[in-house]
Amino acid sequence: MAQKKYVGIDLGTSTSGLAHVKADGTPEIVPNNDGERLTPSIVYFDRYDGVKLVGSAARDGGDPDRTVHNIKKHMDDPSYTIEMDGQKWTPTEISALILAKLKQDCSNIIGEIDEVVITVPANFNELARNATTTACRLAGLKVSRLVNEPTAAALYYAHTQDISGKVMVYDLGGGTLDITILNIKGQKIDILLSEGARHLGGSNFDEILIEILAQEYQKKNGADLFQDERQRRKVLTTSEDAKKMLSKLKHITETVGNDTDGSARIDLTRELFEDAISKLLTRTVMLVEQALDSLDLKPSDIDHVVMVGGSTRMPIVPQTLRDRFGFKPVSCGNVDECVCLGAALFAKQARQVSEVCNQSYGTVAIIEDAATGKSELRNSIVIPKNTPIPCSMSQTYITSEDNEELIEVEITQGEDTDPQYVDIVGKISLKVPAGRPAGCEVTVTYSYDQNQRVKASVTDEKSGKRHNIEIEYKGDGVLSEKDIERKSAYLKQITIV
Repeated sequence: MAQKKYVGIDLGTSTSGLAHVKADGTPEIVPNNDGERLTPSIVYFDRYDGVKLVGSAARDGGDPDRTVHNIKKHMDDPSYTIEMDGQKWTPTEISALILAKLKQDCSNIIGEIDEVVITVPANFNELARNATTTACRLAGLKVSRLVNEPTAAALYYAHTQDISGKVMVYDLGGGTLDITILNIKGQKIDILLSEGARHLGGSNFDEILIEILAQEYQKKNGADLFQDERQRRKVLTTSEDAKKMLSKLKHITETVGNDTDGSARIDLTRELFEDAISKLLTRTVMLVEQALDSLDLKPSDIDHVVMVGGSTRMPIVPQTLRDRFGFKPVSCGNVDECVCLGAALFAKQARQVSEVCNQSYGTVAIIEDAATGKSELRNSIVIPKNTPIPCSMSQTYITSEDNEELIEVEITQGEDTDPQYVDIVGKISLKVPAGRPAGCEVTVTYSYDQNQRVKASVTDEKSGKRHNIEIEYKGDGVLSEKDIERKSAYLKQITIV
């Protein structure tokens, strides 16, 4: 009988990786066919042969109009698509190409891969989690579990270090920021809270460097540095390299230019860059404060601060955290690889890990203020954010009108009590007997599973009628079951290198 494989995947904004647990229980990164431990999350659509380049080769494809970067940023957008050669591609499908590359290349080393644990940012919403799972299905991978990236990193850190107490994981990657606070005691890891920002990461710092380069070029050459996307993409590559160099050196010189106005040598300093990104870093500190306040904790209550994600290599990040906590934060091994390695360990379930829900779920209802007697439409939360999962919670409401024959429940996602500041992510309709008076009880129940997927039901207590649904999204970027079957077969036909 073949030994079961324990495989974890980190589908990242900038890079992606796959790891497995060896026979001795040690997690190990599996390199791709290019000999790289991590694969750049970039896809190039070849114009002539239909080949899909994934990784470093895609980055060097030369045509920015045919190159897709940072697709993970759009996993939560149901309307987002990219058109290539008359065919629309969703973020899910493009992510599937990256996953297919990992599966194809790594299978050559460790054998056929079927079942995986895959990581997602803790702040990913229901739509983005569903899109990630679907991308795996398209790539021929069965997802045994979704796990939050900071949780995977903490698991790896706990595996390599003998630690206990309260740990804060500061995960600043290519596209997202997650702040997770957890408690480690022996073999048990309890996630206490996760906060974060879906669009705050390394790519934002790169954009700031692009603007600095463009401004300096304008001063020296009296012209715009880039007039089209091809030129802009070339400068973006330069800014990415400059950011990495400024993490090692305090002063560098970059040469940038375009086809019409020549080139210019631009002097960059770490001080200038850090000053330019200070507002973004302040935002990360505010999220740290928010996470601590939510648990009524002080910085002194945290025993360990663990940094995850490539953007934590910038010297200003550990310095900022040290200033706030009074002690030096530690890196979780290789900050680009620890999430992937932790996902592999999670697949083996060597430790007990309890997660919390990443979003609040509720419904729009008319709520009466007990103090004033006034009634207004509010978002009534049924499952609060950071509730331990899996969980199932119910709330009972009463009908407000006589002779209601159709009860409609709007499912909300978000923390605000004002309905205009939360997302309506679904709706349940339930037909009830005619001729009933107002004041009949209706119970709304939400169930949150270990993958942070939500099911909902509404029950009319008087008639006993009930309707259950799984939350579904609609839009060009959302694939139906029929689409998944068809496109999964299509992906098996194309060449991915």
